[in-house]
Amino acid sequence: MKRILMAVAIAGAASLPAFAQDAAMMACADYAAMDNAGQMAAIAELESANAEMASSQEMTAEEIHQKLTADCTGDLTLMDVYKSYFE
Repeated sequence: MKRILMAVAIAGAASLPAFAQDAAMMACADYAAMDNAGQMAAIAELESANAEMASSQEMTAEEIHQKLTADCTGDLTLMDVYKSYFE
């Protein structure tokens, strides 16, 4: 029984990188399927990826979350939708 549990744990740990996804390339459908904590982590990654983007428009993570929830549809990526807020 111990061997089976150990094998399952190792197989699960080995598959974790396959589930990791860069927020910039994440599809809107994947974002919608995440829980709130996952969505906020994706937003934080988007913000850090675009820290150099100069913008006079400041948005909080909650505002970005609300806009992404409303606007992120179809085959768009999070980055496509996120960048549109600063154009």
